[in-house]
Amino acid sequence: MTEHVAAPAKRRPLLRRLLTLSFTTLIVVGAFAGGTVLYGALATRASISDAPPPAPPLPVTSATIQMQDGYEVSRRFAGQIEADQETSLGFEESGTLEWIGPREGEVVERGEILARLDTRLLEAERDRLQSARTALAAQVDLAERTNTRQAELRERGFATDQRVDDTSLGLTQLQARLAEADAGLTAIDVRLSKAELRAPYSGTIGTRLLDAGAVVSPGGPVLTLLEGGPSRFRVGVDPRLASVLPLGETAVIDTDAGRVTAKLTQIAPDLDPATRTRTLWFEVEEGALPARTTGELTLTQTLDGRGAWMPLSALRQGPRGSWQIVTVVDGAAGPVAGIEAVEIIAQADGRAFVRGTFDDGTRYLTEGVHRIVTGERLSLGEGA
Repeated sequence: MTEHVAAPAKRRPLLRRLLTLSFTTLIVVGAFAGGTVLYGALATRASISDAPPPAPPLPVTSATIQMQDGYEVSRRFAGQIEADQETSLGFEESGTLEWIGPREGEVVERGEILARLDTRLLEAERDRLQSARTALAAQVDLAERTNTRQAELRERGFATDQRVDDTSLGLTQLQARLAEADAGLTAIDVRLSKAELRAPYSGTIGTRLLDAGAVVSPGGPVLTLLEGGPSRFRVGVDPRLASVLPLGETAVIDTDAGRVTAKLTQIAPDLDPATRTRTLWFEVEEGALPARTTGELTLTQTLDGRGAWMPLSALRQGPRGSWQIVTVVDGAAGPVAGIEAVEIIAQADGRAFVRGTFDDGTRYLTEGVHRIVTGERLSLGEGA
């Protein structure tokens, strides 16, 4: 009796699960059928409506590539104006600066006294040597007379040869001491002359470093002297450029005082060890300029290489650091945008000399290339 009652109770959960599964399946099938009907209706409606009109061609500015077998580049090199001669003047010996004459900017002549040291010690030493020389001169005179008398007495038999030799050699010693005194006086005179600082050439005083009363060290600069006359422009340039520049070549130099014309006068035979450049000297033709005025020399160099000039605005960045230009190619409905790879060889004045996969006569876009995509329709205009 108990087994017959428990069997219907076990069948109820199974029946419930079957009903739930059937209901879920019915919902999924209905949703799928409804979506299919809706998609078909939308597709039918879309096929009945008109397609949107195509985008109008994009107005662009274009130009034609003109290939060249070489190109010119302008290179600028910095240099400075310098005097033909510039010297830091000083004394060879130490001492107290007694007097210094010219001020900065004053013009002096060759041989003019510029400064003088205190020479009282030298003058006292000269007086001492002069007195010693006077005494030696008297001794030499006496020795000469004594030697003469002894020689006469020897001839008459009243003096020996030894006595004559003593007086003769004594005279020689005194004469040597007298010559030594003369040399000392000459040395004092040279030192006195060097106590005066004279201009080695005509020029203009640059910097005055000391004033009267200062103690001067040997070789220490007192003032600088710049030689007058035409200014020179000193500049280091690429050795390859220097080797092809002839002497007498005229160049334009831009300085703080304006643009001047200069003529090449000298080329250094070796390279500067620090900059690895070759030094050139140009003589400024417009007259003298202040020393150490900075300037820039512009030189034009012609280099071999096939390519074309185009504005920098025609270039755009490509993949992996490359560069591209947008070209004009024929499409089914008119001109469309194409892409060519380029390599930049040189740049100057907002232009680039490039080579790449393009051909001579190819049309390219000169600006606005960053908003163009490949295959886009174009409306062409001529570049400036």
